[in-house]
Amino acid sequence: MKFQANPEVQALLEELRGELQGLERGAVADYIPELAHADPQLFGLAICDLDGQVVGAGDADAVFTLQSVSKPFQYGLAMAQFGIESVHERVGVEPTGGAFDAIVQVDEHERRPHNPMVNAGAIAISGLLAGEHVGGSVDGMLARLGAFAGEASLPVDVPVYLSERASAHRNRAIAHLLRYFSILDQPVEQTLDLYFHQCSALVSVRQLALMAATLAAGGRNPRTGEQLLSPEVTGQVLAVLSTCGLYDASGRFLFDVGLPGKSGVSGGLFAVAPGRMGIAVFSPPLDEDGNSVRAAEALRRLSRRLALHAFDPAPAGSARRLSKAWPAATQDVLERARQAAASASGGRVADYAPALAQADPADFALAVCTVDGEEFVSGNSARRFTLQAAASPLGYAHVAREVGVDAIHERCGVEPSGNPFHAILFDPRTQRPFNPLGNAGAIVVTGLAPGSEGSTRLRSLLGFLADLAGGPAPAVDASMLAAEHAAGERNRAIAALLRGEGWLDDPEAALELYMQQCSVAVDVACLARMGATLANGGVQPTTGRTVVPPDVVRATLSLMYTCGHHEESGRVAAEVGLPAKSGISGAILAVCPGRLAIAAWSPAVNAHGTSVPALAALTALSHELHLGTFGA
Repeated sequence: MKFQANPEVQALLEELRGELQGLERGAVADYIPELAHADPQLFGLAICDLDGQVVGAGDADAVFTLQSVSKPFQYGLAMAQFGIESVHERVGVEPTGGAFDAIVQVDEHERRPHNPMVNAGAIAISGLLAGEHVGGSVDGMLARLGAFAGEASLPVDVPVYLSERASAHRNRAIAHLLRYFSILDQPVEQTLDLYFHQCSALVSVRQLALMAATLAAGGRNPRTGEQLLSPEVTGQVLAVLSTCGLYDASGRFLFDVGLPGKSGVSGGLFAVAPGRMGIAVFSPPLDEDGNSVRAAEALRRLSRRLALHAFDPAPAGSARRLSKAWPAATQDVLERARQAAASASGGRVADYAPALAQADPADFALAVCTVDGEEFVSGNSARRFTLQAAASPLGYAHVAREVGVDAIHERCGVEPSGNPFHAILFDPRTQRPFNPLGNAGAIVVTGLAPGSEGSTRLRSLLGFLADLAGGPAPAVDASMLAAEHAAGERNRAIAALLRGEGWLDDPEAALELYMQQCSVAVDVACLARMGATLANGGVQPTTGRTVVPPDVVRATLSLMYTCGHHEESGRVAAEVGLPAKSGISGAILAVCPGRLAIAAWSPAVNAHGTSVPALAALTALSHELHLGTFGA
C-alpha cells in the first residue's frame, strides 16, 4: 500500500519528539570548533513520501551542516559521472570496523580506501569530482547537492567551513596518504576545499528528508521529477549505506532499524525506505560512534511503528510477498546461472580435511525454494556437502529461539569486523566477538545452547534443522567431525580467550556443538528449503509450521546481510543485495524475504572462504530476478 505523509504521520513524529526530547545522553561534536556552539536541545524530524509531500515535527526548519551526510550523494554523483567500475577502482565497498576518521583506512591488499562513507573514501571521491568536470567547482557541487533537496543550490555555513579548514589536520594527512597511494590525482588543497564545502553545506530536516526520498524513488526527485541518479547507481548507494553508513555502528543500525542510513557529526541522520519514503532527524548530541543519540533512537522506534525493517516477516498477501516467485522459463534461468558459475575463475578447494580436499573443484549444484514450496534444482543436486560456517546463522536462529536474541547479544555484538572468519580478534571496546557469524561469535552462540548433555544439545539442533527443511533430520558427517577435531587448535585458542573474557561457561561443550554443526551434511535442495523457511517469515512452506519467531527471523537475516561473508560482506551486499552466508566447503545460502531462498555449492573457494562459482551463480540470479533488498 502506498505510503502518504499525512497528519497522522505528523502526529507520530510529534509523539516521538515528546518521548525523546528528554533523552540527555551524548555530547555535541567539538573536534571542529565551530560545531561545539550547536544547541543540544535542537531536535527535528521529517518524513517525505514519494509524492514529495513532507511532514515535520519539532525543529524541522532549523538548519545544520551536512557533514558526512553529504558523502552518499557525492558518491552517487561520482558513479553517475565516471561509471560504477571506475569509481570502485579508487574506493571499495567494505565496512572497516573502525572510526570514520581513522588514518589507516587504505586497504593493505587493494591499496584503496575501504568504502566511500569513511573520510578517506569520501576524500577520494572529492578528488575525482574536483577535476575539470561538471560539478567539480564548489558552485557546481552545491547546485548538484541542491537538486536532491529541490533547491537551485545549497548555502554554505562559512564559519563552519573556515573552522573545518583550519582544524583538518587528520584529513590533510589522509589526503596526502591518498596521493602517496596514487588514489588522488588532484592537488590536496583543491580536493580538500571541495570536501570542506560539501560538509559545510546547510539543510533542514525537511530538505534532508526530500534528499532521502530521492534515493527511495530510485534517484528521481519526487518533488521536481528530475532523475538525478539512475536506479542502478541509486541501488549501489543504498547497498553501501546499508553496511557502511554509520561507521562502526552500521551493523547495529541495520540490525535495529533495517534501513540504509547515513549520519553526520553535526547531528543529522537520514534513512531510506526504498519505494516508500525518506526520513531525516536532527539532534546535535552524539554517541561515541559519532551518531546522533536522539536521531538513532527515533529511527529505531519509527521503524518498529511503521514496520519499515527490511527483514521483518511480511504478512501473507502483502505486496512484498510474491506467491509465484519464479518465472515460467525456469530451466533457462538456472542454465544462465550455471553458465555464470562455469565462467567464474579463481579459488581452490579447502584442504584442511580429507572430506573437503577430495572434492572436484568443477562440481556444482544449485537449488531454489520459494515461499510457496516450489523447488528447482540444477547441476549435481544429489551431492552432499558439510555446511561448515554456512551453518552459523541456522545455529544462531536455533539458540535465539531457545534463549532469546538479547541473551546472545549480551555476549556477542552485531557489527561486521572487516576481518577473516577465523580471526582471533574481539571488539576492542567490549572485548566481545564482533558478530555471531565469525568463528568466535558462533562458538559463543553454541555455548548458550540449552541442554545438560552433549547428545541432548545435538538432537535439539538437528531437530531444528529438520523443522526448517520440513523433512527428516540431517546427520553429522563423522569423518568431517573427526577432521574438525584434528584441525581445531585455532578454534580451541579462540574458546580459551572467550572463557577468559567470561563469554563462555563451558568451552568444551561449546566447541563440540560448534564442530558438530559445521559437520552437518546436506544437499542443496535441503539447504534451500531451510532458507525458504526464513524467507517465509519463519513458517516452513510445506508443513505450515512456525519454526522461527519473527524477531529471530529479523535478527538472523540482518546478521547474514551485514556479516555473512566476513571481510567481503560489503561486496556481497553491493553485488548480490541479499542476506547470505558462506561456508568453506563451498556452500552459500541466500534469502530473499517474502519470495525465495537460493542454495548453491561448488568447492572452489577464494581467500575469504567463499565459493567463487557459487557466488557467481547467486549474483547472476539476483540480478536477473531483481532480488536485491535495497535495489542493488
